[in-house]
Amino acid sequence: MKPVMPLLAAALALFSWSCATVAPTKAPPEPASVLYLEGTVQGPAGNGLALAMKLPEMGKTPGSPVGEIAQALIRKSLIIEGMRTDVNGKPATVGEVRGATVTVALDKPEPLPAGVPVRLTIPKKTIAIVDFEVIRGREKDQGRVTLEGLTTALIDSGQFNVVERQKLKAVMNELTLSQSGLAREKPGDVLGKLMMADLLLTGTLAEVAGEWDIHLRLVNVRTSQAMSAIHVKTALLKASEIRDSGPFDETFESPVRDPSWIMVATGRTAPFFRTELDRADGSADSGRSMRIDYRLVPGRNPEWARIDNRKKRDLSLYDGIAFDARATETVHAQVMVMTSMPDDPNRVDAWTGFFEAGPAWGRIRIPFAQMVVARGWIKQGAAAMYGARPGDQVLRLERVEGFQIGLNQKMNGDVAGSLWVDGIRFYRD
Repeated sequence: MKPVMPLLAAALALFSWSCATVAPTKAPPEPASVLYLEGTVQGPAGNGLALAMKLPEMGKTPGSPVGEIAQALIRKSLIIEGMRTDVNGKPATVGEVRGATVTVALDKPEPLPAGVPVRLTIPKKTIAIVDFEVIRGREKDQGRVTLEGLTTALIDSGQFNVVERQKLKAVMNELTLSQSGLAREKPGDVLGKLMMADLLLTGTLAEVAGEWDIHLRLVNVRTSQAMSAIHVKTALLKASEIRDSGPFDETFESPVRDPSWIMVATGRTAPFFRTELDRADGSADSGRSMRIDYRLVPGRNPEWARIDNRKKRDLSLYDGIAFDARATETVHAQVMVMTSMPDDPNRVDAWTGFFEAGPAWGRIRIPFAQMVVARGWIKQGAAAMYGARPGDQVLRLERVEGFQIGLNQKMNGDVAGSLWVDGIRFYRD
């Protein structure tokens, strides 16, 4: 961790400098404020005023450590040093913050006697979140799961604009190169690509005696100082509820197959289908793909030949699925995404999107919003393929139980051949 601190300190200093010199990126206008705090004047403080503010009590979120963390972050970041605000409608800048005691400097100073009530505007802030690190424990995905859940909670609170993590990571990489002299751009120019940030959040998770010890630091970008620390000790998430919400780019090039892929071989004589890695064919510059060999006969099972991925995912941040596909002859194929109900993971719905594949590789993009519920799944597929019951036909992308890509005998008749799939990813428009 120590070698990272000089870079982090330099980044924070440059963030602070860029806030004063770099114009914000063009974006739809945000509300000027989302909250007001009441308080009273304590008296003069240098060239400004000392105010005693009434900080709100945040609501409890039983059983939700991510919600608890989000509430703590909101409360501790309502008033930050250097923040532009107004006092009773008059522009001002926040000076020192000590708990509920705040000093402010009015743009046009005026004396206000002690005891006078004031209302302080709390503006919406921009927060950049650095990847959380699991420093002890086997569940490395917990850091990413916690980060994604916290990011969603902060956005939903209405208190923050959240800088996209991939964008922050790319800028930090460019910053490292610019500081080493290997990049043409100056550090300030690199940071100018990033939306201005008021706050930076970083943290670690450690597994201790069966619990997760979470330590977070909230840094004021303007001052480059850690303004608060947040510590939560919790079981966090049950293993059965851990869902991967990270990016997915499956090219099948890895020498070790992802165990979430279910390899299927059925029947030694027709009808049958078999899925396996094709180490001699792939799309674009890829040398591998997943291949489905099929021989489907009307009126005989299996009717659905497919590749099957069973990893639990949260795809609420994505707009659709994209992949490359080709077949020995033109076939009508489909994608199925299975989602479950929050109170019963054995109640599952299947959502279907359709496409055609021919002898040449083609890129397929299927938006989740255009998928339809699979009627055959409701009648018999849920029990036959997943050992589950059909759900309530609500598309819950935050509760994806798996997805499949393949072809159905009913849409293609008596057909035999192969379907290749490669370059699978979830995309955002």
